Amino acid sequence: MKNKALNRRTVLRGLLATGAAVTVPLPLLEIMLNQSGTALAQTKTPVSPLYVTWFFGNGTLPGRWKPTRTGSGPAWDLSPQLQPLAELKPYLTVISGLENKLVVSGFEHPTGSAGATTGAPLSGNAVRAASIDQVVANAISEGAPYRSLEVGLTPATPGGPQDSLHTVSHRGPNSRNNPEFDPRAVFNRLFMGGAPVPDDDEADQATKIANVRKSVLDSILQDGARLQQRLGAADRQRVEQHLESIRAIERRLETMAPGGGSPPACSSPTAPTVGKDAQSEAPPAVNAAMVELSALALACERTRVLSFMFSLPAAHVYYRHLAQDMNDDFHDTICHGDPGDQSGQPRVDKGVIYTMGCLNEFLTKLKDTPHGSSNLLESSLVYITSDTAWGKTHTRTEWPVLFAGRAGGRLRGDEHHSFPDDNLSKALLTIAQIMGLNVTEIGVDAGRVTSPLAGIQA
Repeated sequence: MKNKALNRRTVLRGLLATGAAVTVPLPLLEIMLNQSGTALAQTKTPVSPLYVTWFFGNGTLPGRWKPTRTGSGPAWDLSPQLQPLAELKPYLTVISGLENKLVVSGFEHPTGSAGATTGAPLSGNAVRAASIDQVVANAISEGAPYRSLEVGLTPATPGGPQDSLHTVSHRGPNSRNNPEFDPRAVFNRLFMGGAPVPDDDEADQATKIANVRKSVLDSILQDGARLQQRLGAADRQRVEQHLESIRAIERRLETMAPGGGSPPACSSPTAPTVGKDAQSEAPPAVNAAMVELSALALACERTRVLSFMFSLPAAHVYYRHLAQDMNDDFHDTICHGDPGDQSGQPRVDKGVIYTMGCLNEFLTKLKDTPHGSSNLLESSLVYITSDTAWGKTHTRTEWPVLFAGRAGGRLRGDEHHSFPDDNLSKALLTIAQIMGLNVTEIGVDAGRVTSPLAGIQA
């Protein structure tokens, strides 16, 4: 006899020794879908794509970012700076030639970031319009526990007052959604109702929080056992894998030292440091923790809209862990100070390739995470962009734009399109239409457009 359909919003519930309630969300299971695997069992409405803005500061080397050939499949090749994404080429749509027409001299990074995410100029220090993630969230986030989730890898920042230097997510003018840079806080928000992370000097309280983390899964085992009786073999295996992935995150967080420093001497020397980046260096371990948490949030549809801030616009980040010669301010000294042209700044190249390696980790995690009848990357549209084209002179042409994922079949993938001198805002309108929004224009002033990029949608 066929099992009764399971509500998409089902969670496993437990009670901690502290008396706090815990909820563990579930991934999209077969029992939640209709026979076609494309509709939610409790609503019978189509499963819309998930959306992600993945942003990195300080731009690229356009001469090493842009692929040399356009086309699809074997007709185009990844450029040197996109090579870290080679295994994901079938999921990539590279868009070159676009110009951010809102960049203003003297305010290149703030206006560049605003243009790339809102399509509107600044009004003083504030953005003038909602960012594309929030435009999408207005349409697809109903019923999700979190309307959107904003996370970041490094808080390294130029410290300017403009809204657009501190986040890429804006609900509207003077309404920014700041990213959370501490994996502990993201974990607590997803599983413990937003319980605060203790201050570093509250050692006893920190120990209690660590013990709570270790018991999150234990507390819901009884509820999980009841659920397993309703599931088929494939769903049971998926739930077991899902819970083990949460356990892995707990283990990673347990290696954390207070304040995000190195693990204590008694810990394994290879244990990752997963506290908030306190050294402005965008470390791989923090990226790995945020990647896991982000994929978990999307897989469980705690949110359907995510912003992942790899680095802020004009970020004063130090990639000192890459090589001895990288222990310099990437924005001031390396991007602006190193000699070379758009194809020949070796240290800039090294930083961008590291950034794309971290993006590869994120996209690969999405690809490896089941979601319904496919995987998260198949089900998502990921918009990758920056706050400038070439950082050395703040160029606004050949703006870096990359779509990853297939948006549930609405993108073909494995393509490179070139739109010489076309308006960057068209990428935002294209995103809105791919996501199913009934939108025919987007942007303000020089950023206003009324047509999308032709030939992108499947």
